[in-house]
Formats: sequence, C-alpha cells, structure tokens
Amino acid sequence: MNPAWRDRILAGIAAVLAIGLSYHLAEGSLLWPVAVAVLAAGAILVRLTKLPLDALTLGLLLIGYIVGNRGFAQLSLVPGLPLLPAEVGLAFGGACLLLSCARTTTLPWRSNALDYALLAWLGFGTARIVFDFPRHGFLALRDYAMVYYAGFFFIAQHLARDARQRRFLVACLLVASVCLPPAFALSENFPELLHRVLAVQGVPLIFHKGDLAPLFMALGAVLLFLWASSRQRWWARPLATGLVVWVCLGENRAAIAGLLGALGWITLSRHRLFPATQAAVLLAVLTVVVALATIGQHAWSQRRLSELTDRAMSVVDVSGRFAYRQEHGTIKSDNNQFRWVWWRTVVDETVRENPLLGLGFGHDLARGFLQTYNPEMAEDFTARSPHNMVVTTFGRLGLVGVALYGWILALMAIRTWRVVRAPASDGVHVALWAALWAIAISACLGVVLEGPMGAVVFWTLLGLAQAYRSQPSESGTGGEAESEIETETAEWEGRRTMETAAR
Repeated sequence: MNPAWRDRILAGIAAVLAIGLSYHLAEGSLLWPVAVAVLAAGAILVRLTKLPLDALTLGLLLIGYIVGNRGFAQLSLVPGLPLLPAEVGLAFGGACLLLSCARTTTLPWRSNALDYALLAWLGFGTARIVFDFPRHGFLALRDYAMVYYAGFFFIAQHLARDARQRRFLVACLLVASVCLPPAFALSENFPELLHRVLAVQGVPLIFHKGDLAPLFMALGAVLLFLWASSRQRWWARPLATGLVVWVCLGENRAAIAGLLGALGWITLSRHRLFPATQAAVLLAVLTVVVALATIGQHAWSQRRLSELTDRAMSVVDVSGRFAYRQEHGTIKSDNNQFRWVWWRTVVDETVRENPLLGLGFGHDLARGFLQTYNPEMAEDFTARSPHNMVVTTFGRLGLVGVALYGWILALMAIRTWRVVRAPASDGVHVALWAALWAIAISACLGVVLEGPMGAVVFWTLLGLAQAYRSQPSESGTGGEAESEIETETAEWEGRRTMETAAR
C-alpha cells in the first residue's frame, strides 16, 4: 500500500476513535476509554520491555493488590458488573495460556503432584458450583472465587518458565514491597488526599485492609532481605528489618504468626542469618522499651509495653477471663471469642447437614453464628467467611475439600523443605517458598484466601515458586548446578518433545 494512503487511513481511524471515546467520556462511561488506554499502554510496554502482555498484566496485578490492596480490588469499569481486576487478569491470562499450549501442543499443567492437587481442587470446586449456582446465583459465584483464583497458579507457573518473565515477576514483588510502606502511611494519615487525587469514580486506588497490609509487609521483609543477601543491596536489609519490627510491634497477630512461620522455615536453610538478625534487633528494641518504661517512666514506652503484654496474654485467652490493663487487650480477647464461636458454629452445622460435601457456595455461613453470638448484629453484618480458610473450606466443600486443601499444604511443606535444605537454592528461591507460609498461616486467622487481595498474590507466588530456577551462586559454591525444579522442568519438556515427535 502507498505509505501516504496508509497514513491517511490510520489518521481517519484515529479521528473516529477519538470522537467516539470523547463521547463516552462526556457521558461518564469509562469502559471503552479505559480499555483503549490500557491496550495502548500495554502495546507500548510490550515494545519497550520485550515481554508478553500476559506477563505484564500479572505483574500489574501483583503490584496493584499489594500496594493498592482493597482500593485496587474494587476497581470496576462497568458499574454493577463484577468485572474486577482479578477476574479480568484471570480471564486474559488463562486465554493466553490456552493459546500458547495449543500452539506448542502441550498441556497447561506440569506432570507433578502439586499440579494434580490444584487440578483436583479446581475440578471439585467447579463441580460443586454447578449445583449451587441455580440455587444461590451471584452469591455462589462470589464464594466460588476461593477456588477459581487458584487458576493464577498455572498462569504464573507457565510464565515463570521463561527466565526474563520470571525475573520480571520477582521484580514486581520487590517493587511492591518497597512501595507498600509509604503507600500505607499515606492511606493511614492522609486518606482524604487519596480520595481526591488517586481515585476512579470515587473509589481510591490505595485503600488497605487492616490485616493484609501487615501481612504483605512481612512478605516484603522476607523477599527484600534474602534478595539483598546475594546481590549486595545494602539499602534493602535495613528496610526489611524495619518492616519486621513494624509487624511485630503492630496489632495484627495473624501477620505476626505468619512472619514467625516464614522465619522458622528460613532458619532451616543456609540463610539463617536473616531470622537471627531479626531476633537480635527485636530483642534490642524490646530491651529499650522496657528500660524506658521501668527506669525512665516514659509514657509512650509504658503504654506500648502494656499493649504488648496484653496482646501476648490475649493469644491464649479464648474465654475472656483475663484482666487487661489496656482496652486493646480486651478487644483482642473479644476477637478470639468472635472467631471461636463462628468456627464452632460452622463446623457443627456442616457436620449436622453434609459433612462429606459441605454446605456449598452461596450458603450463609454467618447465619447460625449470629444467632449464637449476637442476633442484633444481623442487619449490619456482611462478612461471609469465618476468618479461617480451613473452616471455610469445610463449610463450603466438606471433608473432601479439606482433604484436597490439606493435600496442597502437605505438598507445599515437602517442596519447601527440599528447597530450604538444598545447598544450591539461592535467597530468592528460599524467600518465595517461605513467604507462601506467611500467607497460608495468616489465612487460618483471617479472611485472606477467600478474596482477591490475598488469593491472587498467594496463588501467583505458589506458581512462581514452583517454576523458579535457582541462579548460580555468586560466590562460586553453587556452580552451574540446576535446582530440582529445573531438572523436573527439563524432563517434562523432554517428554513433551518426544511425544510430539512420535505423533
């Protein structure tokens, strides 16, 4: 085609497109303008980074859910339609995965126990929603999210088989870990500014769920410190230590439990300097606080020491009989009772009605709890998950679901043990598996894996960790030896090549 005519045609198309988008903007509709803007930005990023659009999309989701959290999760291009970032990313990433597998005549999963466990989890949950959707409609789909978010595992695992895409996803996690502290500080201290400046249709892009921000800071601390340990990034270690101190001195006990679980796994590896350093720093901070409170009679130190003591006592206070010096401790004790009554109510109802297959998606797991705990809360109570992934799984999917979820956790534990004990595993490899346990443990004490804020990060992290290949040690001790995961990948690819040649 004549270049002049080609330019004229493109200019005409652009003019018509601009007029149409201007009309939609004037009418207050953001669907097509945002879609075109995203596609244009994606094309530019693909050209600049040489990365596929599905990898860029997944990286954006990781940064969005860690830094923006609940605010990012509530973005919707079409009001009233659940076209949310996680669902859009899952649909697009899944479509790209299927197209890639069709082009290379391979399956979208690998031949190992963890992949089969995730397939069984998705298969059983999908079979359950077929029966629950006609009865409960959209509520069943909303609860089914705890299952279908596992699809991010296969997308991340497929993308992470490429070295550049793997490094990009790890870089997104590190960028999010660095950006989270200032974003959280802005969210806590200047919420009105974020509502005015960083908002789409009245929804702020940065708005943090109280229990997830500390959890993601714990995750960021683990990633930053172990990433810096092999690359001499001096600034990352103090930041990681500061995040650990902030989490441990904070109010969220689930994040603390998750952080301690992650540090416990790291202690078993050759990177045990990290937990030892954090223990020494925390002991020093606690010593200073105690000294200021007892000797210096410092008001802030005395209050903080009382809060720490009350919080430690409240961990085992389920009956609410302990005496606390601060109202903070009483609140934590009441929170224990809140969870315990809800867990017991859901278990009793499931055992009574359908222990094998559960009560299904869409069933109101809070109804019996509210009747027992406080019937007056029924009008304003909107939570649907009993703040425990295991209990939620039992209530929704029964013993079969708990067995499948337990199978996934058991395989995670086996894989984590092998990675942390392998001399060739680099710091990032260990950090990925350890960080998974911070989320998994926290999910037993809060609503984490039932929603996109925690689930997208968890399942993506699991797929990335499963496909991660340890880099050669910079000190030369690791040589060019492949990790166990790399060996499995090579064997899998070899089998696929032989099958294709045979056909």
